[in-house]
Amino acid sequence: MMSRKKRRSWLPLLGTILLGSLASISLMIWKRFSKKTPPATIIKHQVNTRPDDTLKYWTAEKMRNAPAADLPHVNALDEGKERPRHS
Repeated sequence: MMSRKKRRSWLPLLGTILLGSLASISLMIWKRFSKKTPPATIIKHQVNTRPDDTLKYWTAEKMRNAPAADLPHVNALDEGKERPRHS
């Protein structure tokens, strides 16, 4: 009888290595591009005015004559959706 040598199949090991590499690379790409950037409409600035000076500046007359601030645009609810009920 001929003796058979057990040959180790490298295919499962190679497949596991390739799958692990693919998963690692996809996670790195996902992590890189998932960084959230703040919206361009947010502007940070430091206020150097004292609160007392601000209260003195905004008199009742200036408040009456001040232009109204723009309100945010809110879309109406889609058809079939209900408003959440608060308890």
